[in-house]
Amino acid sequence: MSTLQQIEKILKSDFEKLLFKASLKNLEDENNILRYHNFCYSIRELSRHFLNSLSPEELIFNCPWFKVESENGKPTRSQKVKYAIQGGLTDKLLEELGFNIKELKTTIKELKTTIDSLSKYTHINSENFMLTEKQIKTNSDKVLKTFESFVNTIIDYKETLKNFLDGKIEEHMIDTILCNSYENIDSLAPHYSLEFGEVNAYHIEEITNTEIIVNVYGDLHITLEYGSRSERVNNDGLDINESFPFETQVRYEISNKFPSDDYVVEEFDVDTSKWYCNNISNEELDK
Repeated sequence: MSTLQQIEKILKSDFEKLLFKASLKNLEDENNILRYHNFCYSIRELSRHFLNSLSPEELIFNCPWFKVESENGKPTRSQKVKYAIQGGLTDKLLEELGFNIKELKTTIKELKTTIDSLSKYTHINSENFMLTEKQIKTNSDKVLKTFESFVNTIIDYKETLKNFLDGKIEEHMIDTILCNSYENIDSLAPHYSLEFGEVNAYHIEEITNTEIIVNVYGDLHITLEYGSRSERVNNDGLDINESFPFETQVRYEISNKFPSDDYVVEEFDVDTSKWYCNNISNEELDK
């Protein structure tokens, strides 16, 4: 995949995609001696908008690690990069969990240098004012690769952190998931019992300033119980063993420990559609 295709793939909003296309259009304006500089300026602005979309200032202000480091009181670029990767999680907590904080800080510093380097390309001086076609092509490719590296490093490093945290929640998350009632199943039988549950997959979806959101997928193995109490005493009841896939989210509040004791399990989406499909098919066969 080319650099242009990579960038188009990772841009989020329609605005960012339009700005990127407009940036490239600058390079096509061969009658404008400033076309390279206009291109560089547009890409720098694109990087600013992209970082702001990942790190809204109002959310950074609420992070426990935030402190004023700029003259205007707003988050610095380094703090925006920090939020884009680790949300509201503090360095202290990550270090206690065993995450490589030294490497994380180095990565944030390097990303700050990368985004700053995009600004230098916008400067106009005698050395870069009269560029040849070949120089424009070489330099613009370098700008695009710099932007691509900046974005991909943030995305990849955040995914590394998510994978690391995944390994810290499995037991707690499974116990949490299985201590629930399931509305979809309630409608299938007068009573049911949960034999066991399986979590087949889970992954941290997002790390915000206040919570860590985990997507969970699995199967519930259920015994559906039919018949009144007297019928079941006389062995006239019916037990049917079934399994149903489910998906849900667990939202852990960000605190000074992980996983936090403060969490919410979203209402289960248990897929019971196969039960109805099987029953309809059986009824048709009985006709």
